[in-house]
Amino acid sequence: MNLLIDKGNTSAKLAIADGNEFPYLAHQQTGWAETIRQLTRDYAVSHCVVSNVAADDPELLTTLQAQPFDTLWLGKTHYRITGRAIHACPLPPCPLKGIPQGYGADRLAADLGALSLAAPGHPLLVIDAGTCITYDLIGTDGRLLAGVISAGQQLRLKAMHEHTALLPLLEADPDTPLMGTDTRTAMLSSAIHGTRFELEGYIRSLLPQYPDLNVFLTGGNTFRLADDLQARTTCDPHLLFRGLQSLAR
Repeated sequence: MNLLIDKGNTSAKLAIADGNEFPYLAHQQTGWAETIRQLTRDYAVSHCVVSNVAADDPELLTTLQAQPFDTLWLGKTHYRITGRAIHACPLPPCPLKGIPQGYGADRLAADLGALSLAAPGHPLLVIDAGTCITYDLIGTDGRLLAGVISAGQQLRLKAMHEHTALLPLLEADPDTPLMGTDTRTAMLSSAIHGTRFELEGYIRSLLPQYPDLNVFLTGGNTFRLADDLQARTTCDPHLLFRGLQSLAR
């Protein structure tokens, strides 16, 4: 079994992977040492893979150095952690080609997760809707063709609050009307439905060139896309963990 850690901009999530199954999935709530000690007591962990897009976490690094298993750390720099030793290392061989320098570890993991599930011979659009929304277009040969980074729902609401004098700070609410009837619902409409229209717009714009496009949607925000979109869409909240697990193998 493998320990998988997704350390994002706003939260950290953990999983225990057993093949294609995840017998344990949780948000990080307590100290790393306590959490990992409990998991290694409950599961036979043989490897760990970390996706980190946040600031370095000395407590997590120290905790992983104390473990009997090796860790692959994906971040601005990729590391192998073996006992007390931390060595910079290249990315292990993987099916995603054309990865640019500085490519986000979370995007890489989500892309690999999509590739592990996708039927061969189809172009892919991988959408990860978290703090930011990323769109990664992958060709039929597994080559990364292009991408987009956009503000997520909560980030849009936060920006409206912080860059105006009177607009309040709101939490995203999926049960928001299409058009607002007051300040609150007007702001929520732009964040919730505007984001959905953005997703649908990119998909519709890509379909003429890629008519057999397969769309993979993951991340902390969920969307119900329009029924008339002529693209096969797979929603998988565990896409990033599937990608980390493919590297662990």
